[in-house]
Amino acid sequence: MDVSAAPVGANSLLQKLSIKMQASLAPHLRKIKLAQGTILHEAGAAITTVYFPTSGMVSMLAVLQSGEAIETGIIGREGYVGGYYSARGWRSSGHAVMQMSGEALTLNVRQFKKTYDGSEDFRNLINGYQSVVYFQAQQTAACQALHHVEARICRWLLQAQDAIGGDTLNLTQEFLSHRLGVRRTSVSGSANKLQEEGLITYKRGVIRILDRKGLEKHSCECYGAVRATIAGALSRK
Repeated sequence: MDVSAAPVGANSLLQKLSIKMQASLAPHLRKIKLAQGTILHEAGAAITTVYFPTSGMVSMLAVLQSGEAIETGIIGREGYVGGYYSARGWRSSGHAVMQMSGEALTLNVRQFKKTYDGSEDFRNLINGYQSVVYFQAQQTAACQALHHVEARICRWLLQAQDAIGGDTLNLTQEFLSHRLGVRRTSVSGSANKLQEEGLITYKRGVIRILDRKGLEKHSCECYGAVRATIAGALSRK
């Protein structure tokens, strides 16, 4: 693809930049498609590419030596996947994987760092979203420890819907149980209850959200807390 034809697109973080900054970044952005299961960054690894999702959903995972993984955060069109700056350069803050296929605008880490160092506008937005990633991880830990499964599922479905900008989620109950760190039977029971109440439909690995307000009522406080943090990060100038 001609990189000069890659505008900021549907990524909310990039859209918050000034028109001048958007124009200066456009020649360096590349639009790519990312299949479900694509690993963007390994935990703690040096970063060569920064991703600004425009569709789909990225999960940040904590992976144990056994291979088991639990989700610590969700990143969609409102953010970026690019870790944090350390004495050893830009490093991944977690294991980042595409959980729902989509597209992203990518930026070489050298250009990313150059823009970060040279633009206060860009730096403030990036730092603000880094705080969102850290806050999500803390809130998710509290949610998993203190809130019941049904509320956690509602929270996750709402976050996923925000990330992809649609009502249809292609995922299995087994997948959701792994991400939430609970048994599949617990997910199945809660999903059936939500379906009986008319909040969702579930069939053959596809969940469709029918009643968002209803999910919000059943969700724990964590959803609202994360959304408020994201809104705060995007409102910074």
